Amino acid sequence: MATAYGIHLGNSSGSLAVFANGAASVLANDAGDRVTPAIVALNGVEWEIGLPAKSGQASSKSIIKHNKRLMNNDFSEDDLSYVESSSSCRVQNDDKLVYEFETSETKLYSNPDNIATKIYAKLYTIASHSVQNEGDLKLVLAAPLNWSSASRERLVKCAELAGFDVLQVISEPAAALLAYNIEDLCEDVNVLVYRLGGSTCAASVVKVSSGFMSVEKNIFKADLGGQCLTKDLADYIAQEFRQKWKLDPHESRRAMSKLLHHADNCKHVLSTLNSAHVFIESLVDGVDWSQNVTRARFENIISSKISSYIEPAKKVIESFDGKITKIVLCGGSMKIPKLQSAIASLLPEAEVLSGINPDEVIAVGCAKQAGMILDLPELSLTDTSTEIEFLGKDIYLKYLDQTVKLFKEGTPPFAQNVCNIEVEKDARDVSFTLHDNPDNEKFAEEVFNVESLSKPFKLKATLQPANILLQVE
Repeated sequence: MATAYGIHLGNSSGSLAVFANGAASVLANDAGDRVTPAIVALNGVEWEIGLPAKSGQASSKSIIKHNKRLMNNDFSEDDLSYVESSSSCRVQNDDKLVYEFETSETKLYSNPDNIATKIYAKLYTIASHSVQNEGDLKLVLAAPLNWSSASRERLVKCAELAGFDVLQVISEPAAALLAYNIEDLCEDVNVLVYRLGGSTCAASVVKVSSGFMSVEKNIFKADLGGQCLTKDLADYIAQEFRQKWKLDPHESRRAMSKLLHHADNCKHVLSTLNSAHVFIESLVDGVDWSQNVTRARFENIISSKISSYIEPAKKVIESFDGKITKIVLCGGSMKIPKLQSAIASLLPEAEVLSGINPDEVIAVGCAKQAGMILDLPELSLTDTSTEIEFLGKDIYLKYLDQTVKLFKEGTPPFAQNVCNIEVEKDARDVSFTLHDNPDNEKFAEEVFNVESLSKPFKLKATLQPANILLQVE
């Protein structure tokens, strides 16, 4: 039996969700974390993926970070420089893009696709451990809105080499909306989707109408991410250390690597707690460092950067002609309360959806999409252009003395509407009729025996290609 999964692999981390029993949930890795660092390292002759690659003695490893930037066929020289500066392996871009991993014991060559496959294989292991019965692991992936079909196809091949059966690749804003079931809303809505990851930022306005999503405006920033805040926090800790010990961690690449690692952990703790303790063993010249950092102090450190983070969202809102009623926040850096309130302040009357951890939102949306696809008839999901027949007129439902607009003109196939039906407790049979106009004759009728149902009961209507399916529950 097939199981539905969703994966969002970002520049800094990856998240894996599963859809089971009508709900999506995020799976933890072998370390108990719900997010896996998108880092691969060669340590001696062994490959390390995720947390092991991020932890330990960095000087003994050859490490690649932010590999996703180079999975985009249209990567820029800035992307290449960013990956080179943040990684300890060599990046060669002659005839082909090649990574050179060198340790004291060996030298190996790889490329962005192989590295992505290793990360997907790590996530595949986590997914396979969650399955009780043997079966295919069906997957929906998320890709940035600005990626080409060729770049998305590279993601698909890497995931399939890792063992997944990829059903579809959807855009990150669409996945974020699916996580909160916004496509099921009866009324048309405009939603601001703001994603702030480790090294990139995107702000989109998406119009949702009858289950269909269209991106009206989008701004992408490749040089704005949470790692800027991590560096500011690391610089603050380095300054405190220098004032006390007259030693400067900035003079040692090893010291700054350790400092950035602990600052990143501290930043994540301060997203949920009011204070975090930082202890760094042998930071410089064998001197240990121990310090408490409060959330108030952290917010003061990053306060000068807040305006630059809200700028993409501000621009996309100003360029959109319409009322935005909901905000969806995603990306690991959006766990920071100060940033959440800053984005929310741009649209005081909009509802901020925050019931799911921001770094898990996109993976949850992908898992829900995978679960929905497995429940649908056979459809072609690879075509970039597909003809779909929409409902040509309004459909009304009549029962007892009630009239309800069941589906409006323009509704897509497989849309559903669930109605709460109020009847007498001793009611036995209820007749439901369908009309294309409340004043016209019925074109269909169905009678249900509701004697055994609890009152009130639900009537679920599904718009199918050739008819309307009515079910009571």
